[in-house]
Amino acid sequence: MFFNRWQIAIIVYILIIGMFIILKPALMFTVDGRVKQWSSENTEESSVFSPMIVFPMLGFLSYYLGIWLELLFNE
Repeated sequence: MFFNRWQIAIIVYILIIGMFIILKPALMFTVDGRVKQWSSENTEESSVFSPMIVFPMLGFLSYYLGIWLELLFNE
């Protein structure tokens, strides 16, 4: 295969983060487009699913997806 796990992980991560930034889901962004702060309270200015929590988790998931795809295509 021509891609290794790091290249796959970076491409998937950039695509997913780009979609989040373009779509601006209400769980992470306010109505006027600002980023919500992390808090256990569910208010207009805060959310449990803020980008500072979700984006690193997506980084880990994209890396493990890259490992899985590398193992799948190298067998």
